[in-house]
Amino acid sequence: MGLPARSLTRFVLAVFAGVACLCSPASADKRIALVIGNSAYQKVSPLDNPRNDAELMAETLRAVGFTLVGGGAQVDLDKVAFDDVLQKFGNLLVGADVALFYYAGHGVQVRGSNYLVPVNANPAREADVLLQAVDTALVLAAMEGSGTRLNMVLLDACRNNPFGGRGLRGSEGGLAQMRAPEGTLISYATQPGNVAFDGAGGHSPYTKALAETIRKGGLDIFQTFNEIGLAVMQATGNAQQPWVSASPIKGSFHFVAAPAAAAPAVPPAVPPSPVQTAAVAQQVRPALPCSVSAPVGVLLSSRAAKPLSAVEECALKPKDAFRECDKCPELVVVPAGSFTMGSSADEPDRSDREGPQHIVHIASPFAVGKFAVTVDQFADFVAETSRNMGSSCRTLEGGKMEDRPGRSWRDPGFSQTGSHPVACIAFGDAEAYVDWLSAKTGKSYRLLTEAEWEYAARAGTTTRFSFGDDEKELCRYGNGTDVAAKRSVTGLGPSGSCNDGYAYTAPVGHFLPNAFGLYDMHGNVRQWVADCFHRSYAGAPTDGSPWAAPDCMIRVQRGGAWGYRPANLRSAYRDGIEPTLRRSFTGLRVARTL
Repeated sequence: MGLPARSLTRFVLAVFAGVACLCSPASADKRIALVIGNSAYQKVSPLDNPRNDAELMAETLRAVGFTLVGGGAQVDLDKVAFDDVLQKFGNLLVGADVALFYYAGHGVQVRGSNYLVPVNANPAREADVLLQAVDTALVLAAMEGSGTRLNMVLLDACRNNPFGGRGLRGSEGGLAQMRAPEGTLISYATQPGNVAFDGAGGHSPYTKALAETIRKGGLDIFQTFNEIGLAVMQATGNAQQPWVSASPIKGSFHFVAAPAAAAPAVPPAVPPSPVQTAAVAQQVRPALPCSVSAPVGVLLSSRAAKPLSAVEECALKPKDAFRECDKCPELVVVPAGSFTMGSSADEPDRSDREGPQHIVHIASPFAVGKFAVTVDQFADFVAETSRNMGSSCRTLEGGKMEDRPGRSWRDPGFSQTGSHPVACIAFGDAEAYVDWLSAKTGKSYRLLTEAEWEYAARAGTTTRFSFGDDEKELCRYGNGTDVAAKRSVTGLGPSGSCNDGYAYTAPVGHFLPNAFGLYDMHGNVRQWVADCFHRSYAGAPTDGSPWAAPDCMIRVQRGGAWGYRPANLRSAYRDGIEPTLRRSFTGLRVARTL
């Protein structure tokens, strides 16, 4: 069986006249991208890959220096949300150098114009398409009027007419050919009028080739698209041939600069320079003596698990992942930025302890555990330190939550493997674990502050959860009280209506990550943070630092757990727990100062 047909991608790059040279991520050009993927269509056939394609492109663009509108891929947008995020995109482009718009989903042409289809579109006549869909001309107009030096529009849009059979006059399958304005390059995933493959591995062949190719250093625009075309043809057995049309483009542009021949030595005695911060950082520069010519792309995924060198740390970018010892937690770089902490007065299920809302500025990038600490990772710590972990844990068994002798992190009252998050952890255990990591690596490991935790959990969102407001989606992103838990565990409270397949803890990384690349920020196990608990945010720090107290009898836990109702898995939910208490709901996640 052949690959399913779906997408025609067009890639539009508008370069304004008079630009002599466009800089690579190694330079100070400001790059803004809006990435959209629509899969869950309500009135026409849903699509398998656009969400995956958008998430891949968001990750790729972030890696080559783009700041993403909304902090990540925007998925399954209706018309109102589509219009809103497009307007935000236009506003953010003021003062930017490079703009990029990416869309994956249904598209349709009507009388020679192309329209992108929101998930709630349901046209019955030609005029409905004009009102319910988004004209690609508006996307180009938003960018062309912003003063950017280079504009890009990538459309991985469905080539067959999603409204076929409805008798819409003037509508045709596929997308219409677009004329390349001055300084513009237009690329289609396949020849005009042909059908592009959707792909069998979770991504369309064109988007997969695009994501892989633009990460390569030293390729200019035309080399990039030549390699993309060759890769698509090879992947499809020459059945799909991308098409390119361009007006003259002045200067040059590289997604990634050519790698430097050699990195200069880093003088150890030079004091760190201050970190420049923004809402979302384009290039993370840690508080280290970083050389201006440090390499832009260090392949952390292929390196041995050992402490980062100064050069490697200087090259970190948002969402880069690294590990500094074999059993150390894998870390992900979180950018500097600002956010609104707490919940609004009208958020469903909120409590007064989540207010008042206040703006918090995270001045420096930092690294966060990609997952909660696992049983295997904690076992390595206990073996090396011989830490006394006590002889009891408060567990939920037989419908009662109570301290039980013989229960511990090794046996929290339910079955776990080494890849599950460790539970039955007291605050002192968590502190001892990060101190051990610091001693083992020579780096500054610690617990997250409460503000850092919520910033990392939200990942640029303001909704109840990092994926939106609909708690029916929880089982795709986290593990709480759901159908599976209610069937197997006595004594749980209200549950969600979905089924995540796990009554107790799930292996870390089983569910989808948030836009920062962090897993299990909603549920699985609650996570200790460094702060003392206060009953409201009145007087809370606004710089992301931990909130201390003279006599700290209660500590903060965030994130909810496997036995918690959806309301208690929200990004803003917080609770206070005695620091000496070990519970089968509680684990930890680590942070590292950069």
